[in-house]
Amino acid sequence: MPTCSQNFTLNICSITETTMKSHKDKILLTAMLVSIYGCQQSTDHRSHHHDEMVAETDDHGHHEQVVHLSRSQFEAIGMKVDTLPKRAMEGFVETNGQLTLPPQSQAAVTAIVGANVQSVEVIEGNKVNKGQPLAYLYHPDLIKLQTEYATNVNELEYLELAYQRQEKLYAESVSAGKDFQRIKADYLSAKGMVNGLEAQLKQLGMSASRVKEGYIYETVALNSPITGYVQSVKVRTGQYVSPQEVLFEIIRTDHIHAHFKVFESDIQKVREGQLVRFLVESQPDIRYEAKIFAVGKVFESGTKAVNLHAEVENNDGSLLPGMYARGRIVTGNALTYTLPKDAVIMEGDRYFVFRAEYHSEDQQWEFQPVEVSVGQSDEDWLEIRSHGEIIPEMKFAWNNAYYLLAEMNKGEIGHVH
Repeated sequence: MPTCSQNFTLNICSITETTMKSHKDKILLTAMLVSIYGCQQSTDHRSHHHDEMVAETDDHGHHEQVVHLSRSQFEAIGMKVDTLPKRAMEGFVETNGQLTLPPQSQAAVTAIVGANVQSVEVIEGNKVNKGQPLAYLYHPDLIKLQTEYATNVNELEYLELAYQRQEKLYAESVSAGKDFQRIKADYLSAKGMVNGLEAQLKQLGMSASRVKEGYIYETVALNSPITGYVQSVKVRTGQYVSPQEVLFEIIRTDHIHAHFKVFESDIQKVREGQLVRFLVESQPDIRYEAKIFAVGKVFESGTKAVNLHAEVENNDGSLLPGMYARGRIVTGNALTYTLPKDAVIMEGDRYFVFRAEYHSEDQQWEFQPVEVSVGQSDEDWLEIRSHGEIIPEMKFAWNNAYYLLAEMNKGEIGHVH
């Protein structure tokens, strides 16, 4: 039996070929038009009814985008479901820099006087204690210094006796004033010379009292001024060294500092006392912490960045100056809703989590996608900002977001809208 649309086509063709000259033809034409109009009305009604059904499906399509898991499936993939926890999420500023040492933890060792190196007692990397010999020096000038000290000490003792005698005579008005002044000047000059030579002996590590008694040091030890590690040795046996020449470099790594840079846009967020969490390339699994103790007041012209200094608080001995460090400056804490990163999936430029509901009648879990915004991240957690109200009792998937999205798309539901 011809359909309504087929009748429409046949009737149009019939109308085109009919001349409609008779009254009978006019009656026939009227009947045909009525038939066409009724057919069209019927078609429009069915089309309108179909559109209503599609719209209803679209209106509820979002609610139909769900994934159902049986209890066995739920357990097999290790699903975790719970309410949204609140955590203190840290605000932060990204930073990078290098590990350095403060001046107090570095020492450049030089000879006090020009001398030759008799022996070198350490190599690079050795741990040394304060006062430990690094090398021994010898030179005729060192012996001359000791003999000069001994001579001047004996001269000082003679002048001291003469000064005391003249002082007594002058007080009794027996001696002339100029004689007393002359002997006083000689005495004070000799005393100053002896004190100066004695200070040199002390700097060289020699005992002035022993030299005074006639003992002569043939060599002197060049000692470490701090406890630390030998960073460099710049001398060899037999070499003549001058007083200004650096022979050894000693560093102390227990007070290592981090030298970071902060760009102009973030400088207002940074202040002394804030915590910096950072990583170094050689220890990517260890998170170190440092506390800011100084913030620069001048921008670098090239990078438009400010330097800041932080003291490392949990140095385990593996950190060395010069290491590159990248980290985050903690600028504040805020209590907010969070989820593990494995519970959040990104589609295009939108983020989704899955609300969970258990249906006891068929013992199935139902997961429905919910669009959210994400904020700060802290280790394995993300701040969740809902587009609607979050009821504390609502439960969400804590993991397997990628799996749930794949299962939903596999069910020909398509992408999340």
